[in-house]
Amino acid sequence: MSNYQNEGTEQTKAWIKKNDRLKGERGVWETIWQEIAEHVFPRKAGITQKDYTPNNQRDAYLYDITAKDSLERAVAGYMTWTTDKSQPWFELTPTLQHRNSEPVKNWLRECSMLGAEYVANSNFYAERHESLFDKWGFGTDCLFSQVTPDRQTRFEKIRIGTYVFWTDWMGRAEGLIREFDLTASQAEGQFGLENLPECIMAALTNGTGKKFTFLHIVEPRPAKDRGDGTGYEVGKRKPFLSAYVEKTSCKIVQEGGFDSFPFTVGRFLKWDAMGSETDWGFGPGFSLLPESRQLNFMAKMMDVHSEKTVFPPLMVPDTYEGTLKTSARAINFYPAGVGADSIYPLQVTGDWTVAMDRLKMRQEMIKRVCHLDMFQMFAQNAAANREMTAYEASQLAGEKLEAISPAFDRDTTESISPHVIRCFEGWAENGMLPPPPEEAIVQIGPSLIQVPNPTVTMTNRLALALRALSMRSADNHIQSVLSIAAIVPDIVDTVNFDFYSSERARLAGCDPHLLRPMEEVAQMRQARAQAAQAQQAAMMAKEIAGAVKNVGGVEKARELVGG
Repeated sequence: MSNYQNEGTEQTKAWIKKNDRLKGERGVWETIWQEIAEHVFPRKAGITQKDYTPNNQRDAYLYDITAKDSLERAVAGYMTWTTDKSQPWFELTPTLQHRNSEPVKNWLRECSMLGAEYVANSNFYAERHESLFDKWGFGTDCLFSQVTPDRQTRFEKIRIGTYVFWTDWMGRAEGLIREFDLTASQAEGQFGLENLPECIMAALTNGTGKKFTFLHIVEPRPAKDRGDGTGYEVGKRKPFLSAYVEKTSCKIVQEGGFDSFPFTVGRFLKWDAMGSETDWGFGPGFSLLPESRQLNFMAKMMDVHSEKTVFPPLMVPDTYEGTLKTSARAINFYPAGVGADSIYPLQVTGDWTVAMDRLKMRQEMIKRVCHLDMFQMFAQNAAANREMTAYEASQLAGEKLEAISPAFDRDTTESISPHVIRCFEGWAENGMLPPPPEEAIVQIGPSLIQVPNPTVTMTNRLALALRALSMRSADNHIQSVLSIAAIVPDIVDTVNFDFYSSERARLAGCDPHLLRPMEEVAQMRQARAQAAQAQQAAMMAKEIAGAVKNVGGVEKARELVGG
């Protein structure tokens, strides 16, 4: 029985009203998103209208696909640099209070390996790739994550233009309403026949293919309705309410809950215009739009020019009538009898090179907006058969990485890390992780204990490259010291090479087992010093013995041992 049975109509109408209000505020964004989609990826251009079948007419309006190609390459490159399936891209690390606990570190390391396997066997990479198109193109993306009771890790990208959301005081999404359509048979399969309203029951009886609109509402549940996680209908007392409503009848067809907010709403950057507060994001697609508009127009005009050059308008002798026609294959008539009558083409003028230069300039600007110069920087130099020095490569990488770093930081905090933590909670709840060590358990009350969520550390290519930037000055200093050491050997004593080695390995994302503990290093150095002393004593004894055998050996031996 729903918690809202007695006030169901009132509550559902309030949700529908809230959804309509937020949709109205979203309207101005939908117009921009639609135009971005039409110029960049027409397959997503069903925002302001519902398209149930492909519409290839939109592709016919594109005369240049530089923006489409550049954004596809950028998304693929960013996907590889942040969440590449072929290599580990996250690691679960202890919180500050457990940073020195080896059992906790080892447990989280095992959890990280299992988590990477669970994610690899899920649909994460397909849904993540699709969501990045929304983030880069429209500035905002939404992804759902869940670990089901049958131990399946599931993700779903929520299509732009089908949801609205609101944020808490920290600017994080805390509530969301998404809108979707189902046929009567689909609704029966998802919600059960006994929960459907009369309008859908009638459609099932008639066998029509009519679609019905549903709302999925997820928001913080009022404190008075929450439970302790045990007992009857525990899902309806979890911290986050989840309700499905059929919009026409205002009937709740399913109610449940989540332990944490299951959606992440990520923004490439925030829209921060003065006097305009909004939670929607701003992405490269907005910057691509004016360039793509102009590029598309110029490409169209150049096609017209090419057609007129190949099929020029003709001049035909006859009594001249009407206006001069300059389109391709046009025929103009001029008064006959004036000179030698003949059919000849009308000269087509225009500077093709100027148009090509402007076309190329805008294409390069689009590629820069998509950060393709960063994702392809080393490939471009390899194609040009130019070898870069380590210093040049470091400077080039630093310049490009700093441009994408703010968007990556926001992506990590708003999207990637929350999903990893939510999955970690789901894996633990469903017994998919090894039991935690005693050191990881924290007492938070007289009879209440918990295992704090770990910290998510990014180990992807982009994170490692950004970390390496912080060591660039140290690397340059070490190189300078080593070059000076050839003249002044004692200069190396000013550098703490132990700290440099450990910090370099940490920032590079190396496995902690790569470096020996400092206690073991101290023991190795002590043993090496003792071995060196023993070797020196043995060499001295050997030299003394040889000196005794020679003439005057006694005197020589005395000299060697100091008289």
